[in-house]
Amino acid sequence: MIQTSGRLHNNAQAALDSLGNDLLIRCASYLDAVGLVQLGRASARLGIPRAGQERSLVNEAAHQQLKTATDGERDCLPKHDDESDIALYRALKLLRQPLCFDVLVGGGFRIQETSAKVAFVSSNGINDCSAAMSEHVMRGGRHRVEFAITSHEHDRKFILLGVIRPVSLTNGIDLRDWDGCSGRRVTPAMISSHYKPAAAEKLRSQRTAKWGDSDVHCCAYLCENGQCDWTDWDNARRQNLNWQGNEGLGSSGAVGLLLDLDEGTLSVFKDGRRLGVMKDGLDGEYCWFVTAYSGCEVSILKGKAPK
Repeated sequence: MIQTSGRLHNNAQAALDSLGNDLLIRCASYLDAVGLVQLGRASARLGIPRAGQERSLVNEAAHQQLKTATDGERDCLPKHDDESDIALYRALKLLRQPLCFDVLVGGGFRIQETSAKVAFVSSNGINDCSAAMSEHVMRGGRHRVEFAITSHEHDRKFILLGVIRPVSLTNGIDLRDWDGCSGRRVTPAMISSHYKPAAAEKLRSQRTAKWGDSDVHCCAYLCENGQCDWTDWDNARRQNLNWQGNEGLGSSGAVGLLLDLDEGTLSVFKDGRRLGVMKDGLDGEYCWFVTAYSGCEVSILKGKAPK
């Protein structure tokens, strides 16, 4: 049996070796990023660059797929120095997918019909606060999102919408780090070394070179009054009611955000109308997130960035 298996393996390897590189690359191009990684690990010929080759065959297959990217997609995906073509191809595929809430922290949010919609139900009123975060990482270019918000009629609009560094809000961070014993106030836009120092330190410890030079690690629009909240999770925690175009949402409606990493700005739209630039000085990688203190439903939808 062992000899038979060996002969089958040798026959398969011989068949593989008889195929030209162009045909192998074409076959590999039908795989997703995970499949390309697995294929490269299974075969040295496919996974390791040969003499005279700039890339391995599986990386070349990914490189060919990257040529399908539009100019706008290329702007959104500057390649990191240590990044393979397969990793960049995976980022391109994720960029083309719909947005959803991948992480829920704090216990108040519940997924609704799809993972693109969450509902917040508070058991203790204003004492509760939960966060919902998309794990889609924005690294360059311009990104538009639309949040559709339905608030409970008599609740105040304690809903924060914005961007956050691509951090884990749970790994190594106990819920008690957010709010003492209760752990029911997960507020990443309000954390500093003076307010909730344990959570602040654990968030800062996740910093990488991909965060860039900006100290704006979390920035959000407060629906109740249009206030801008931002923090570096250290000494700087700011609340700005006087940014140009400041305007609250009122009851239910739609809030759009435009993250422009070419200009380093975060702009706000209310029911399709541009309010203005809420914050500048942004740089590096960010994800979309929502924090809620009051009863509501929030949907997230990828929007088209204006030209």
